[in-house]
Amino acid sequence: MRQLKIVKNAYSFLAVGLVILGAVLLIFPKITVGFICKSIGIVLLICGMIKVLGYFTKDRFELAFQFDLGLGIASMIIGLIMLVQTGHVIEAVSTFLGIFILIDAALKIQTAIEAKRFGLSKWWIILSISLAVTLVGILLIAMPWKTTEFITRLIGINLCLDGFLNLWVVQNTVKIIRRNEV
Repeated sequence: MRQLKIVKNAYSFLAVGLVILGAVLLIFPKITVGFICKSIGIVLLICGMIKVLGYFTKDRFELAFQFDLGLGIASMIIGLIMLVQTGHVIEAVSTFLGIFILIDAALKIQTAIEAKRFGLSKWWIILSISLAVTLVGILLIAMPWKTTEFITRLIGINLCLDGFLNLWVVQNTVKIIRRNEV
């Protein structure tokens, strides 16, 4: 129970961090691509660690963290690559990030469907935000030739949406079983 509470709080904190980073990219789209790569690399590395920890916790529904082992490992690897090989990643950052976010959104769509099966009344919010994240992820993949400022704003929008999505999922699907409920 204690580990689940720690992971839930860390996941929530990370989601808020994604929203803040996304807002920074929206407000200051002329930030250098190197800074963007390093910032996203750090976030992905931390996100991956939290996701792997989350996978090994147990909550009542087991919805929020069900895909987090594989996604967490992939996140850590991508984060390390973005930190170590920034010069090579810069050219492909929108496609790279778009694919990762698209996979995460697809898994959240599945989470929304399973949340509906569990009878969670606001499952449709997870689905709606997931579809918006999917759309922006597709745009990142389909438009890598656009201006750096445009791509930076698109990444910012996506990080904000993904942060809100992750926060909503963790706050509304992770249920900590209290001792008197067992």
